[in-house]
Amino acid sequence: MINRNKVSTTLVSVVLALASTSVFAEQSEGGQEHQYHDADPRNSSLRSAVFSDDEGELKLLAGGGASGLTSDISQTVGFAEYYTQSENARLRAAHFDSFGGVYVDVYQLKDAANMYTTGYMLPLGSEDGTLFFPSVNYTYVDGGDAYSTLNGLGVPLQGNEEAHLGSVNMYALHPWNDTHFSVFNINLGSSYGGAEMQVANLMWLQGIKTKVKDKDFNIMFEFKYDVISVQNAHGIDETSEEVTASIGIDYRF
Repeated sequence: MINRNKVSTTLVSVVLALASTSVFAEQSEGGQEHQYHDADPRNSSLRSAVFSDDEGELKLLAGGGASGLTSDISQTVGFAEYYTQSENARLRAAHFDSFGGVYVDVYQLKDAANMYTTGYMLPLGSEDGTLFFPSVNYTYVDGGDAYSTLNGLGVPLQGNEEAHLGSVNMYALHPWNDTHFSVFNINLGSSYGGAEMQVANLMWLQGIKTKVKDKDFNIMFEFKYDVISVQNAHGIDETSEEVTASIGIDYRF
């Protein structure tokens, strides 16, 4: 028997992955090179990371970028992710300049769906050093087998096997000192075409920076809460929730 909550959780992963899309932060001045915090999405240094969630799935991440491609202050960043148990894969790229930042995000869930996201973000700062990065996003979800599976469970959806979503996102970074930092992210979205759905995501990350042989390592603890509500043809909401805890190590070259 197929677990309906598990299928709905898959949809959570499909739609809510946009919540972790990169955002923008403060700019350097006078053409001087700026040292970006490791949790700053403009940081283009080479990196590799491994995370493990509470169910034992590993997320492998690698990437990097370049500075100065379009101006003295521009940053271009890209990286890839792979999930060992589900065999899901994700590619993300972003470009930041004086206008803010733009990004693209391609996320493939094996045997389930493909998701394509693009967005724009604007930097905001505060006197205590906290950085806020509001962004607006568009996501196209090619549901494929994921929506077909829900229909197979007797949950007829409105629309079809695709969805067009608009969302707003707020990413905030607060460095407590040179070694400890916190990240908070909230995302709210709703579809305006295809399958009817509403999504929400909350994320809290606590990071500790350390050095091993003059190389930077970040030890990170992450907690996520995801919820999705899909409306069927009878106007009844099918809702699923998921709570995930992860621990990871991020190495900077």
